[in-house]
Amino acid sequence: MFGADRGRWPTPPARSVFRALALAALALAAPALAACESEADDDSDEQIQTSLTIDPLAFLGDVRCSNEPGAIRSYVATLTDVSAKGGPVTLASSPPIPCSSRVSFTFVVEGHEYTARIDGYAQFAEELEPLGDETSGSRHMLLDGAPVAPRWTWACPGPDAAEDDKELVAREGVNVVVEGCVPLAGAGEPGGAAIALDPSTALGGLRCAADGGPVASFDVLPEGSALSPVLGVACPPAAPVVYDLGAAPERAYFFRLEARDAAGNVAFGSRCFAAAGAGLTAAATCDPLSATGALEIDLGALLAEQGLACGAAASTYIATVPLPSGDPSGREARTVGPVPCGGRALVSSLGPGAYAAEVEVLGPDGAPVLSATCSGDVRPGATTRAGCVAR
Repeated sequence: MFGADRGRWPTPPARSVFRALALAALALAAPALAACESEADDDSDEQIQTSLTIDPLAFLGDVRCSNEPGAIRSYVATLTDVSAKGGPVTLASSPPIPCSSRVSFTFVVEGHEYTARIDGYAQFAEELEPLGDETSGSRHMLLDGAPVAPRWTWACPGPDAAEDDKELVAREGVNVVVEGCVPLAGAGEPGGAAIALDPSTALGGLRCAADGGPVASFDVLPEGSALSPVLGVACPPAAPVVYDLGAAPERAYFFRLEARDAAGNVAFGSRCFAAAGAGLTAAATCDPLSATGALEIDLGALLAEQGLACGAAASTYIATVPLPSGDPSGREARTVGPVPCGGRALVSSLGPGAYAAEVEVLGPDGAPVLSATCSGDVRPGATTRAGCVAR
């Protein structure tokens, strides 16, 4: 899916040999795309794969890619398919890429239009790990197991791009190099910590109501902190929502982002995250807005309450979620399982509303040992943990 060509600018510390080898293998597996070394371009018999390529020269501008303090050392790229059937779809993000290297997305569809987001980091690519694991495709990064926020973000093409530059379209047999990137946030001045959250970065292929789209305003709702919610932010925002943290300790902050339509109803939702640091205005990273949510089922507490131990008494379970009449899928219910005892079931792509999953727990012999109902209210762009009771 990805190909990267490695440059020669910053030299990473010798602290993660395994990740360095993994990234090197990724680079060797891909065709060379170096801007200054284009011998392959002279071979007319070489077949070029349909792809979109991110070149650091398109977004770095005055930001230095080097070992110097305050310089960028790596980035993560994320594409959104604006032309996808049923609405915009965000692709898996690239792994961390050295700031001197390109990265190519090959799982693109000829004729589809795309947008790109670039997250820039002061850490080396070998120091960062995607949330989940190396193959998760997550846009969120970990540093030594703790969340870390990008210090720079860019949009490609930028929100103020000329009409002729707004379309980034994949073409069959062509490696299209992304252009028209503009910065959305940057490094802060020395002093206290702050977070800048730009709700428009979560739009993806959606549009504001002023541009004929469905989003009229945003609500920014901090999670697990004393920060105050900011409601009724216009779409597009006049400026990012900024939280001044003062001398607050370095930590991760999470936000629920809700997008309302012209009638004031919550139509889409998302989650944003930022890792605060002293002297840094951290740019919050937001997942794309979604009109659907998910229901998570965890039977651990219920099984313990019923005195059922995984293995001896319970082996697997099956969850069936009735769907409301008129569901776009045309189905009456969604079934997940068998799920191993102790595992969590996730029923995704559910429209907003109340759901009640019917759960059957099976013993090692396949016979039912417990029936339960797990209920929860699903919100757009969120995962709801269901509450479970025995039937």
